[in-house]
Amino acid sequence: MNAAGPDVTGGVLPWWVGRVTARPGVTLLVVLVLCGAALLAALRIEPATGVADMLADDQPSSVALAKIVGRYALVDDLVVLARLPEDVEEADPARLIAFAERLQAELADEPMVADLRYRPTAQASAFVEELLVPRGWHYLDAGQQTAVVERLEPQAMRAQFRQNAAMLAAPGAAAGQLAKRLVRDPLRLREFLAGAGAGLRGGDTAKRFLDADQTPGGAAMVSPDGRAILVRVAGAESANDLDFTKAFMPAVRDAVGRVNADNVLRVDFTGAYAIAELSASRTRSDMIRACTGSVLLLVAVFLVVYRHPLAFWLLKLPVYAAIVGAFGVYALLSGRLTPVTAVAGAVLAGLGIDYAVHVLSHHETQRRAGADDRAAARRTAAAVGPAVGAACVTSLIGFAAVLASGVQSLREFAVLGMLGLGLAWLAAFTVLPALLAKFGRGRRGERSLSAARFDLGPVVRRIAATPGAWLGGGVCVMTLLGVVVVSTARGGEGWSAPVGFDDDLYALHPQPHPPLETQDTLAEVFGAAPNSLPILVEGGTPDDMLRAAAATQRRLNLDDTTQSLGLAGVFGPASLMPPPPPEVVVPRPEVGRVLEDFRAAAKAEGFAVAAFDEYETFLRALLTAERPTWAEVRAFDELAGLVLPRGEAEPTQGLVLATLARPWTTTPQRNDTLDAVRTELAGVQGATLTGISVVGYDTQRAIGGRLSRLLLIAGGLVLVWLAVFFRRPSDLLLALLPAGAGLLALVAGAAAFGWSLNAINLIALPLVVGIGVDDGVMLTALARHARRRGLDRTTLTGHLAASAHAVTMTSVTTGLAFGSLAFTSVPAIRTLGGFTAVGVGAAWLASLIVLLPALVIRHRGVASGVPTRAEPRAV
Repeated sequence: MNAAGPDVTGGVLPWWVGRVTARPGVTLLVVLVLCGAALLAALRIEPATGVADMLADDQPSSVALAKIVGRYALVDDLVVLARLPEDVEEADPARLIAFAERLQAELADEPMVADLRYRPTAQASAFVEELLVPRGWHYLDAGQQTAVVERLEPQAMRAQFRQNAAMLAAPGAAAGQLAKRLVRDPLRLREFLAGAGAGLRGGDTAKRFLDADQTPGGAAMVSPDGRAILVRVAGAESANDLDFTKAFMPAVRDAVGRVNADNVLRVDFTGAYAIAELSASRTRSDMIRACTGSVLLLVAVFLVVYRHPLAFWLLKLPVYAAIVGAFGVYALLSGRLTPVTAVAGAVLAGLGIDYAVHVLSHHETQRRAGADDRAAARRTAAAVGPAVGAACVTSLIGFAAVLASGVQSLREFAVLGMLGLGLAWLAAFTVLPALLAKFGRGRRGERSLSAARFDLGPVVRRIAATPGAWLGGGVCVMTLLGVVVVSTARGGEGWSAPVGFDDDLYALHPQPHPPLETQDTLAEVFGAAPNSLPILVEGGTPDDMLRAAAATQRRLNLDDTTQSLGLAGVFGPASLMPPPPPEVVVPRPEVGRVLEDFRAAAKAEGFAVAAFDEYETFLRALLTAERPTWAEVRAFDELAGLVLPRGEAEPTQGLVLATLARPWTTTPQRNDTLDAVRTELAGVQGATLTGISVVGYDTQRAIGGRLSRLLLIAGGLVLVWLAVFFRRPSDLLLALLPAGAGLLALVAGAAAFGWSLNAINLIALPLVVGIGVDDGVMLTALARHARRRGLDRTTLTGHLAASAHAVTMTSVTTGLAFGSLAFTSVPAIRTLGGFTAVGVGAAWLASLIVLLPALVIRHRGVASGVPTRAEPRAV
């Protein structure tokens, strides 16, 4: 037995380390080849730019949003907003329309542009005249059909003609115009049909999307003040096609630049294509900035802390191999790079190094005691392998709990994190021992790779000298934090959550975000919400979908309902296609009898029957025409494309668009509107309110319950694992103490400084539980090892001092890993870094000033046993 201690190296892990250190060159070559293959796979990952990627996907509104994105023209268009400069005082609609006309001509031959619109479609009036009115019978409900039948009774027609004659006999200059109107609609049936169908056609909603409004620009989509124009550009492919979007946006932007070469107008972009382009570019840049920032911070720390220049690279190369391997495997499983998964590399760079720090520290202790690299590697695996493995499992549990978050991007982040941590643990006992065996020969003890410039031994010995005072102070601090949490949760109206939830949906997007800012500008300039509230209507058959659409539109189009909900109107599939006939139908009058009675009524009141030939044709069509077909409706493609999905001849899905009469100015206003609309839609089977605002609202409401579930899952699994590992309640409780302190400090800090939770930084809580417990596991396992060997308190203090270096370095690297998220552009991700760094930092502090003195005090009653040689000085 040499001074390094007994060669107790049995077990699978020491055997594995012995194999990789026997032929380190071959081991490193195999790792290099695997990393190369993983890197090639990782390069295939494409950014995921969908809005729903950052939101809860187990909510009906999220599922509905995913179904409509890319299938409807109104959802997928690129919106170009051109405005006069502020120094131009007068409105100039002509200049704005000229810009739109030149842009249309510039893009006329661009194959990627499917359509460009700056005027409301003229198909609206054509649809009413050519389809809705002639087939109007089918668009009416039973009560309205009965009213038409009553108007076609002989007495009713005679009464209407008498009224027409009286109106024509009244003096006035408008008699000529009145005569033309009466010839066109003597029974006022066209007027009745237009009025009866107005609710289904959508009122102001139809006017906004379809009809030429009375604006300063005439029929163009010019703002009420005449200073802005809106141009919609439809792409030939969906905005979800990232390769197409990357080519489409520069093409449109270049065309706008040529048309607006003198920069007279200010031009901004929004819509699905603009958002997808920005999200993709920011996702990649965030990954680069976060990873670069993480590496630079870690390099600085290691150069300051470690004396040996190779320490950083020997510790980081295994981690880099693990990160590359994790991304390679992840590429095979998913192949999506969301804003959250993009920064996982930076996080893993700090988390994964923890295991290597512990392994290197113990390895160098064995080397200074006289063991060669291969023996030191086996002894290290036997000594710290179980504790490092246990710490790895607790971190894996923290990430695994995030799988229950309900947000796809967070689940993918958890999968990537678990892959990275698992491979980092494996690399610490494979790549690092091989590197040490291959390149570490010939070094002396004073050139120890783990030699630090700062010795924590005096601090630890000072704490161990008066453990009661330190423990008492630490408990007082934790008690104070608890008081802050309780006092914040206890408000004037009873108990509430101490941490509020952030309802700012923009926090989930990169900032600054010009496309989203342009949406707000649209609301200000045009005096209405930039987007309607889409309601997805579905059915097993097209008829079922139409019934749901008709019920939805009818409920929301009642005058009192529309006003109370703050809606301008509703437009949907039932505005274009009549619902299927009910089981009991109102029979249409016999056309021959109606025409005879019509002629008789006209003749009896002195009208020339021949003047109404066109009207008789209308009556014949009204009483005999069949229900419109989907092909006839889709012939009005600009209308149908708004509310009917692409690629379905007979759709089983459609959109009902509810336009807000005014933009929301407060969060409660938004919440009240959404709750009221949902109340109106209760019981309408197949109708789901959706949209960005709706999904964000639902995600916010789901956070509370999900938070409890995440914490219970993480805490429960960690508790079970540590109970199995320690098999002693007191050891279990001590190991959990740093994690509890970190969680308490995080909640107290959030309560005191007004930090809020969102769908992203929510995962900081289970991560602190999983990661923060590592310090407790390492120190408690070390104390248990000393107790079992019968070491005295002085020797235990030496062990704790040596371990304090590794615990401190792992906490610093973890804090820096999450702190590097400050380099990202997404506010919610930046707060995730801050939350986790605070929790992990508090866990480290608690491990030194609470757990360490508790372990020393607890060790008092243990017999010293046989005196042992003093352990090497902590470095």
